[in-house]
Amino acid sequence: MNRNLLRGSLLGTGACLAAALPAVAAGNGERPNILFIVADDLGWGDVSYHGSVIPTPNIDALAARGIEMNRFYTAPVSSPTRAGLMTGRYPSRFGIRKTVIPPWRDYGLDPEEQTLADMLAANGYAHRAIVGKWHLGHGRRAYYPLNRGFTHFYGCLNGALDYFTHEREGELDWHNDWESCRDEGYSTDLIADEAVRCIGEYAPEGPFFLYVAFNAPHTPFQAPEDEIAEHISPEKFAALTPREKDAYTYRAMVTRMDKGVGRILEKLEKSGQLENTLVLFMSDNGGIPNLPGGSSCAPLRGHKGREWDGGVRVPAVLCWKGRFAAGVRSEQLAAFVDMAPTIAALVGAGEPPRPYDGVNLLPVLTGKTASFPRDLYLGCGAAVSGDYKLILKGGNRAMQLKGDYLVCYPEDPYEAQNRIEEHAAEAERLRRYIIRYDTIRPAHPELPYGQGKEGFKAPAEWRVTKP
Repeated sequence: MNRNLLRGSLLGTGACLAAALPAVAAGNGERPNILFIVADDLGWGDVSYHGSVIPTPNIDALAARGIEMNRFYTAPVSSPTRAGLMTGRYPSRFGIRKTVIPPWRDYGLDPEEQTLADMLAANGYAHRAIVGKWHLGHGRRAYYPLNRGFTHFYGCLNGALDYFTHEREGELDWHNDWESCRDEGYSTDLIADEAVRCIGEYAPEGPFFLYVAFNAPHTPFQAPEDEIAEHISPEKFAALTPREKDAYTYRAMVTRMDKGVGRILEKLEKSGQLENTLVLFMSDNGGIPNLPGGSSCAPLRGHKGREWDGGVRVPAVLCWKGRFAAGVRSEQLAAFVDMAPTIAALVGAGEPPRPYDGVNLLPVLTGKTASFPRDLYLGCGAAVSGDYKLILKGGNRAMQLKGDYLVCYPEDPYEAQNRIEEHAAEAERLRRYIIRYDTIRPAHPELPYGQGKEGFKAPAEWRVTKP
């Protein structure tokens, strides 16, 4: 299905969108509930509203009643996206860019950075919870979610944990605030259960911030047998190759997460808070490669870990019933770093201690304008603008580029051809823009992913003891 990557309509024009919306002031100090739902490694083609074979009716329903951000960009891997989502700043500034924070790394999000939870704490949000995957530091208490503006933490510190035992590197990584948590069950279900519980507790007490970070459908490929059986009979599943089993398990992981999303939204509605809640759904990066019949980034080029669109352009929806238009697809270039400045503008937070790199999207979301021009740094020698993307040779060595590569989306929406010779002036402009950010040197340089792995032994139950 050709979704017309750049030229799709936003209800035709900005005027039409504005006419479809009730009046809402940007930056008037309103305090709606904020609900962020983040999937882990969900590919562009893994939602059924993008044509997936995987049914995602609840995510689809959210898109149908909200604004589908058709050009929403992230970092190509997890920790950098989460860092930018929490701060509104490019993660290159604090040494979280090329890779995730691995279990053996005594490092995390710079404690001097203001998080979205910090900002909301200063603006009347008494309840600020993260439920699910943190992945922004586990070695010291200074990095722990409860010291980063959150009032409640339920879930895991690391990525890639076992969905049933909740272990990483052989140790339990499941927590309820500061304590180890031995709740039994499939982690996707536990995350949804806790999010539902939090809404029930917080709804009567004023505005809340709830960050629901599913670890699904990230590896390991694990799903309850009853969920797999909804996709294929146990007899047929038993006859598959291991990779084919992974693909069907992946399908089950996505649909189980979609059911969790449905339960969370249902609780929000039953609590009477749906019309007072801004909801974001997004993936933290593109999908994984080499899983035919399971994860898919199609029709985009590339996958997780690369700056092609398949690695950094993700399914994303913003919904606020009665305030944002329903069933709209926006072509505005938007990104993970835009969420903090957008929320700050909404609640009237004022200027942050350190300037945002993201931008306030409220003019587009409220229909005041259809779109505005901008450049967006993707890190690792890459940037995207409205019509172009430039990827510099050697920025991400895994891409194995033979030279600098310029995409011209109106001519080539799926990045198949290098158009650098035809658009040399734009390539030079973006090159200068990229260098401005590539040359930032963070106070704590980023280390290679595997450094420190040899001989590492996880702490007992991933208890955080260092200050």
